[in-house]
Amino acid sequence: MPEFALTPLDISAVVLYALVIFGIGLYFSRRTEDGEDYFLAGRSLTWGLIGISLLASNLSSSSMIGMAGEAYGGIGLAVFNYEWMAAMVLVVFVLFFFNF
Repeated sequence: MPEFALTPLDISAVVLYALVIFGIGLYFSRRTEDGEDYFLAGRSLTWGLIGISLLASNLSSSSMIGMAGEAYGGIGLAVFNYEWMAAMVLVVFVLFFFNF
C-alpha cells in the first residue's frame, strides 16, 4: 500500500478554504434577520435561480455515480425510472408552492 502524507501546502490549502467558507458564512449570517431570510433568501430569488437550485439538488453524486453503478451491477437501466418520476414530482412540487 502506498504511503499517504499531507504536505504543508495541502494543510494550508484546507485551512485557507475553511477560513474562507467560515468568513462567507459569518458575513451572510449578519445580513439574515429571521428564518424567512435564511430559508427563502428574503423572497428575492427569480424563477430561474430557483429552477437551477432544484436541478442542482436533484443532480447529486447519487445520480451521477450511484445510479450508474446500480444500473451496471444491479437491476439495469430500470434504476433510472427514479429520475423520471423525480422530474415529474419536482414540477408538481414547484407548481404547488408557487401558488402560495
